[in-house]
Order: sequence, then structure tokens, then C-alpha cells
Amino acid sequence: MAPGSLKTLLYGATASVTLLCALGASAQQVESDVEVRVDDLQRLEVSVQPINDFVFKIEGEGALFLINTSEGSVLVDTGTPYAQNEEQRKAIRKHATGPIKKIIVTHFHGDHSGGLPKWKDEIDSGAIELIGHHRYGYMARIQDELTPYFLRRYKPLYPNRVSLDPNRPPQVHWHMRPTRPVYPGYDYAFEMGGVEFVVIAPENGGEGEDGVLVWLPESKILFTGDLFGPLYPMFPNLYTIRGEKYRDPLDYIDALDLVLALEPEVIAHTHFRVIEGADYIQASVRTMRDAVQYMWDETVKGLNDGRTVWELMRDIELPEHLQVSQGHGKLSWSVRATHDLVAGWYYYDTIANMYHVPTEAIHDDLVEMVGGADALAKRAREHLAKGQPLEAIRLLDIAAGHETRAVLEVRIAAVERLLAQSKAGLANYSEIGLLEADLRETRALLAKQ
Repeated sequence: MAPGSLKTLLYGATASVTLLCALGASAQQVESDVEVRVDDLQRLEVSVQPINDFVFKIEGEGALFLINTSEGSVLVDTGTPYAQNEEQRKAIRKHATGPIKKIIVTHFHGDHSGGLPKWKDEIDSGAIELIGHHRYGYMARIQDELTPYFLRRYKPLYPNRVSLDPNRPPQVHWHMRPTRPVYPGYDYAFEMGGVEFVVIAPENGGEGEDGVLVWLPESKILFTGDLFGPLYPMFPNLYTIRGEKYRDPLDYIDALDLVLALEPEVIAHTHFRVIEGADYIQASVRTMRDAVQYMWDETVKGLNDGRTVWELMRDIELPEHLQVSQGHGKLSWSVRATHDLVAGWYYYDTIANMYHVPTEAIHDDLVEMVGGADALAKRAREHLAKGQPLEAIRLLDIAAGHETRAVLEVRIAAVERLLAQSKAGLANYSEIGLLEADLRETRALLAKQ
């Protein structure tokens, strides 16, 4: 089936790069940041946007793709478990030209797999083949078995999306397993109604170990799930501060090399916009790859030179030609994650860290020795006056459990300073979310004084 004319899908200010390419601008012009942020996903309404005459993006907080053929249809992802998913299913029924024969789930995250239970009967009966990475079950099991732990971590970042109700319904999509698993090095190629499909399983990706790519070689459309994260282009989320396992930077570089080798003309990116233009795709993917390679090289060099992980987090910065958004993934977090991935959690800083007693165990002693929590607050305020909010917060952390009004007021001032810097700088969604959560908690304590 020959593809029709491609549509350029634009979303507000994020359209600038696609438009530059359409106007013949240099392929090396890659955005250093994008206007959208992760919380903007919650405001996306369901809509249907054609990529060509047989491929449709069904937009939403978790978008999915419908690929029609003369023998039936294929879904790439299933959307979220939220109420919006039923609107997406209505759109599928309206635009599908035949029964759904295959569902390809790009990875286990709920905004991609959350709609799977709606298809469970057809999958169990064999009417629909469920295709996914062979690590889907492994990654889903970790999330499922640690649900209470992860929800407590997610709540500050997604207060309107996370319920801590112990009686919340189980996440059925994490109990389901691909009926056709795909393994690294062994692509799953099939043909349906004249359309060729290739499902590719990289060793690792930007959102975990179970990400797959879906390639339509004739149309040169590549469905990437969250290989690039929710923003495009961006520095990957090699460590997501909400939790989950580290993502291997070398595997990620390999995955981007794989994308470059395919030479796609369209990247069907799950979140916000579809990316069009072979030259721009090559330039932007290469920039992201080279940014990760730079981070790896500088981290390795610094560790070999005897520098501490804290120094590397502070000092490693991307050069100007590799600047991409850090609105979701963050360079400094990836530096530390790279260290911990290759060397583990022991930093050879103090032998005490080999044992179970944390630094907090002697905080009460310190509060007493300095003459009370207000003395810490006074010194913290001095640090803040010198433009050192992080040093101030380290001092105030010692006063946990001894929060006087002075301690709480200085903490609010220090966190407000960090929050303003974050919003004016990288505007990283998770960083801002955790700072705002800290402010809410501290203000609530102050209100009880």
C-alpha cells in the first residue's frame, strides 16, 4: 500500500524546527529547548491526525497510532488507563478499516500500556497478537510488586494523577505479557495487507529496558514510543528521579545509532508532535547521541582523574553545539547515574557508608552541640545571603524533627530561590515538581507553628 502525502504535525511553539526545515534552514539547527513540558500532556485532548492515508495518530495524554491495511489494522500503544482512553477507542472504531489484528506495546509505562486491559479478551483468545519487548514482563513486574513504594515517590510529581488509596484497582496491564516477544538482535518482521512491518528491540532505551521500535520501511516511518522521552529533542532521562532503574548510556547511544542507520523520514513520536524531515531527523538524533557520548566521555575522564561524583555533577556541562532540552532528563543526574551504574553506590568517601547507620543518626547530636535548631537557621540564612541555597538546605536538613519557625522560614526562602533558578534555567519538570512539593510541606508545617 503506497503512502499518501505526509502531514506536518505542529504543536504551538514546538513547531519552529519543523518549520525551519520546511523553509530550507540548515539541518544543524536543533532546538536547545522546547516550549512544552510534561504537565502539558494532561491538557491534550483526543484528536485524530493523519500522518498519511493509512497511518493515524490518536492524540491524548498517552497517544497511540492506528495503521490500517487491507487485511486489518495494527495499533502501536494503547493509551492511558484514564477515562480519556474510551474516547481514543471510539476514534479507533471510527477510523479503523478492519479488525485490530496486532497490538504493539512500545514499553510498560502506563501511558502506553494502560489501555491493554480493554483488549484482553481478544488477546487471550488469540484474535489479537500482542507484540512487545521480551523485557516487558520484567519491567512491569518491578513496577507492580513495588507499587506502594513507587506511588509514594510519584505523588509529589503527579499529585493529580496518583492515588495512594490502598484499595485502588490493580494495574492489569502490568499482569499481561506479550504473546509474541521480540528479542534484541532478532527483529520481528511481518507483512499485512501489503504493508511491511519490522519490530525492533534495542538492548536499552530512554525509558527503560523494554522499549521497541516499529519501522515501516516503505513509508520510512519510525514509531519510537518513548525512546527520546516525552520531549523532542531532549537529553534522555537516563535516571528518572521519580525512581526506576538506571538506563545504560552506551546502550542508548547504540539505539540512536540504529535510528540513524534506518534513515527515517518521519518519526512518529508519541508525545506532542510527529517529527518530519530526513535531514532534521538525522541532525537532531545525532545531536542527542553526541550529547550522551559527551556526558559519558567526560564522566569517564573525570573518574579516571580521581574527581568525585559530586564535582562531576557540578562541572560537566554540554558544549553549545550539543545543547538540547533538559526539561525532562537532566545532565547532572545522568552523570551520577553513570557512576552508580558502572561502580555502584559506594563512593570511597567514608567507611561509615558501608554500614546501616545513616548520617541522620547523628543530626540530633549536632543540633544539641550547636545550641539548637535556630543556630542552624542563622547560619543557613548567612549561606543564603551569599547565594548558596544548597548549602543552606544541607544545614536545615540537620534540623529535621526540630523545625522552629526560623528553620522553616529560611527553608522556604532557600527552596524558593532554587525554584526560581530552575524555572529560569532548565525548567526541568521533575526538579520543579520536587521543589514545589518541598515548599508545600514546609509551608504546611509553618502554618501549624
